[in-house]
Amino acid sequence: MKVGVALSFAIIFGAIGDILMSTGMRRSGEVTVTSLRDIPSFLADTFTNPCVLAGVLSMALYFAAYITALAWVDVSVANPLTALSYVIASTYAFAYLREKIGWERAAGIMLITVGALFVGLSS
Repeated sequence: MKVGVALSFAIIFGAIGDILMSTGMRRSGEVTVTSLRDIPSFLADTFTNPCVLAGVLSMALYFAAYITALAWVDVSVANPLTALSYVIASTYAFAYLREKIGWERAAGIMLITVGALFVGLSS
């Protein structure tokens, strides 16, 4: 039960973090770093973006939930199951961010889901 809760939080916070960081970076516009002098302004723009900051916080919560799960379950179980966050993030990206998902990407998402199910059933 504890493992399921920790892994569920890890999956959800991982997906939310990816979505927020993607949204924040899209709102920032094109990244142009042509010299070392451009890096400080790029970092300042990136890490003052509210969506990026919320994404970083969400990823910190993901890591907290993930390492908590590792206290109770093998990494060979926890790691593949957290890949379900990719499924959630991709579904959101398709439905709300209007990203195009071709058959190859959709097949990969289905393989991730099936693989996570096999790992989950094996533990």
